[in-house]
Amino acid sequence: MNRVKLYFLVVLGSFVMGCQSTAKTVDADTTLRKTTPIQLFMGTCVVGRQSTEALEHSAMESGFIKAPDNIANDYLKDNAGQAWLLSNADGRFGLTLLENKLCSVFVHQGNPSEIQKSMEAWLPPEGSGFTYKKQLLPQTGRLTTTSYTIFRNGAAIEQWVITIDGVQPTNMVAILSYSSA
Repeated sequence: MNRVKLYFLVVLGSFVMGCQSTAKTVDADTTLRKTTPIQLFMGTCVVGRQSTEALEHSAMESGFIKAPDNIANDYLKDNAGQAWLLSNADGRFGLTLLENKLCSVFVHQGNPSEIQKSMEAWLPPEGSGFTYKKQLLPQTGRLTTTSYTIFRNGAAIEQWVITIDGVQPTNMVAILSYSSA
């Protein structure tokens, strides 16, 4: 009888420990999904895939304001498009939408690896009907770029890209970009 009790306690303990580990993983993913840079990216660029008007509305709802021409030109780098700015308790951010529909969120502060982890926390899980391919692009100077192509039924539907400045401190920590396939 003691052996049965011991077995039961070991199984119960393993179950409880497994639940706590799963809860910690879920909590970590939830925390990563709630960081300001990824919330701005998901709430503007990804939402904006519907239309330019949807992106503009989301940008304004998120607190972005239209960038003055001199600052917009810094973000757009001679590309045709629009630029917005946001400064809040979490820092400074830029947002651009180019005419070719490439949308980017510029992050001026934060931990680059945490920003990348927060983007990866939003990637589709196994069994969701979506898959993705992660590709590290050749490094350019101090910039590291990772591309995530998202597929549905084997067809590419969108691409998320994160470019990180590996030398800190810097004025531009990361750029998160979105384009539909």
